[in-house]
Amino acid sequence: MGHRIRVAHISEFAEENPLVVQVDGVDLVAVYHNEAVTLFEGRCPHQGTMLGEGTLEDGALVCRGHGWRFDPVSGAKIGDPHVCLKSFAVEIEAGHVIVDRDEVLNWKRLGSEEDAASSVGRPGRTLDQLPGPQGLPLLGNSLQVDLKQLHLILEGWSETYGPVYTFSIGKKPFVVFAEPELVNQILRDRPETYRRLGTIEQVLLELGIDGVFSAEGDNWRRQRRLVMQALYTRHQRQFFPTLKKVTQRLRRRWDKAAEDRTPVEVQKDLMRYTVDVTTNLAFGYDMNTLEEEGDVIQQHLEKMFPMITNRIFAPLPYWRYFKLPADRALDGALEETRTTVDEFIAHSRDQIARDPDLAQHPMNLMQGMLVAQDEGVEGLNNEEIFGNAITILLAGEDTTANTIAWMMHFMAEYPEVQGKMQAEVDAVLGTGDMLYDYDDARKLTYLEAVAHETMRLKPVAPFLALETNVDVEVDRLHIPAGTSLMLLSRPGVLQESDYPEPYEFQPERWLSESKTRKIRHPRSFMPFGSGPRLCPGRSLALLEIKTAMAMVCRNFNVSRAGQAGEVGETFAFTMMPTDLFVRFSTRHPS
Repeated sequence: MGHRIRVAHISEFAEENPLVVQVDGVDLVAVYHNEAVTLFEGRCPHQGTMLGEGTLEDGALVCRGHGWRFDPVSGAKIGDPHVCLKSFAVEIEAGHVIVDRDEVLNWKRLGSEEDAASSVGRPGRTLDQLPGPQGLPLLGNSLQVDLKQLHLILEGWSETYGPVYTFSIGKKPFVVFAEPELVNQILRDRPETYRRLGTIEQVLLELGIDGVFSAEGDNWRRQRRLVMQALYTRHQRQFFPTLKKVTQRLRRRWDKAAEDRTPVEVQKDLMRYTVDVTTNLAFGYDMNTLEEEGDVIQQHLEKMFPMITNRIFAPLPYWRYFKLPADRALDGALEETRTTVDEFIAHSRDQIARDPDLAQHPMNLMQGMLVAQDEGVEGLNNEEIFGNAITILLAGEDTTANTIAWMMHFMAEYPEVQGKMQAEVDAVLGTGDMLYDYDDARKLTYLEAVAHETMRLKPVAPFLALETNVDVEVDRLHIPAGTSLMLLSRPGVLQESDYPEPYEFQPERWLSESKTRKIRHPRSFMPFGSGPRLCPGRSLALLEIKTAMAMVCRNFNVSRAGQAGEVGETFAFTMMPTDLFVRFSTRHPS
């Protein structure tokens, strides 16, 4: 070996899970299998997901993004050996994993040179050559932008000006990408080349929300490790009994609505459900907002979403100089939420004090953060603990609740789809009234297809806002450092060439055994993002969706409520339904 460096220790391979390791900023994955260690390139060749956040299952290294499986010895993709991970020489000394730094950096350099060579000879473009809507001096396109409809406006402009265009808010220019290949390319190159929009971090830090969502670079990697540990699949299996308990509460709430024949604004109830799930999983704290009325934490979180969005895209940070009533309401909501999070922290510290074993084996994210802080391992401060708690609450509540609500909208709109969902659930559950076996969730393939088709047509994250860290070139477009980007997720999955009849709701297109499978470009489907910063809660969200919807399908028929108006879309940090009321009627399956 040349320049030998330590990257890990055998003791770090808990339960033989792979590890994310780094050599001078190059991501690698270390795998401990059959008492041997192998080391591969750290990002999946498919969409750049971190392989070290995957799992070892049945003798295979499994990417958590889309399930690609690799041989843990050779690195070859199982079923397609033409795809093979780059491997690196490894030595073990006194338990330390040793790698040749020069070998890793030479591989990285050769890859960068190949990328540069592929673009030679093609004419370049500059930002001022891009099309886009005409703006006004100083204001740009500010008067044309309604933040509540921002995603629809951006999608409409992409139909007019093409998949790459520009617009501005005030003097701040944005470059918009709606072409899936380019979106994937950009997402793969985080966090080195791109970061979240700088104002996102500024706004959240001003609010005291210093968590993994807004963190960048090494700070992101440090916080990400703790969050991922709390969301590993094995923890979800252990957590499943609690998920069932919360789902039973949701059923009782909707049983009463069915008995009273009252319409239900399901998105509101589902926000209670997902907050209860999140606080139990991440903090070991049972809030039980489903069975409480009056002042609950959701009411405070609801005030945060639109105000955070407004501040991120505001031409001027007016709130630093004077505050409107909505700003004062935000301050009050934050104060109330901080009080609640303090309760979570006190509760977890009390648990650790009463059971010292938790200091060695924390059972949830809050315990893990407190132990890491006490040991000085991750260097977490109090603000980061609070920030990650708020981040998990915001991310775990809104996105999953909105997806389930949109699914129920489609159930009501397409009775034949509802019937197929109910038939599958009946067959899987047998005599049960909800999902009682964790492994049965995998059998709900049609329900999962409905979830995917829902996320295709109604993505709760219709765009991502990023910023360039350095001067970059995307498809021969020269983009200076510090330029703001908007990556649209829906236009790519509405292309006739990739999704025949793209505006039709057809869950069957996601079933591999379907003779009429209508999907040709799955890489454009990115409901949880793509690349190294793929949403860490993806598998938990799908488990929540299946558990809640299995309960609904087994026990209720769902219909639109009375003379309800057209269901609309609104954007407030995520995209959610408006005026979605449904009526539940009790179902008695034979």
